[in-house]
Amino acid sequence: MAAQDKNETQAMVEKAKGERERLETGRSRVSALVTLAVVGGIALLLALAVGGDSNEAPSCDDRTMTRDDVCVIYSSGGGGGSYSYQEMIDRRESGDTVKRGIGFGFAGLCAVLMIPAAMRLDPSTPWGTKAAGPCPRCGGTNLREKKTTHSVSQGRTTYQYTGVVTLCTPACGFSSCRRP
Repeated sequence: MAAQDKNETQAMVEKAKGERERLETGRSRVSALVTLAVVGGIALLLALAVGGDSNEAPSCDDRTMTRDDVCVIYSSGGGGGSYSYQEMIDRRESGDTVKRGIGFGFAGLCAVLMIPAAMRLDPSTPWGTKAAGPCPRCGGTNLREKKTTHSVSQGRTTYQYTGVVTLCTPACGFSSCRRP
């Protein structure tokens, strides 16, 4: 059991070191911003591409309607009935409006989320919070700590190990883990 605890402690320390490295190099920030930009761009593209030509005649049973046609729709789930040429255009455009609204809303949400992502993942922000006392290895006051969780799945069971990881500068290399 002690060996397993040591392995989990080392895994939490390695996870914390990786997180600190990603934050300091700016990889976390770039990844988040690129992901949000790509998803927002796709949503915007889909919102702009939804629907066909608004001047195109509506279709009924895969046949193009003329102005004096009536389309009869049979539906057991509602929405059935007789629809004129203009009513079929209105039905088509109302569905497109909702899809466009969802696309524009999603693109806007991605744009808004870029602001906190850029601020929170700023490389100049230090990892964790300042720890009290000097480093036991180098004597410096550069210790920072953060609560870290490591998960291990075995079959359908997931074990979570949580600890407060304390790290000094990469040059010093000191690390420790304690229970929260």
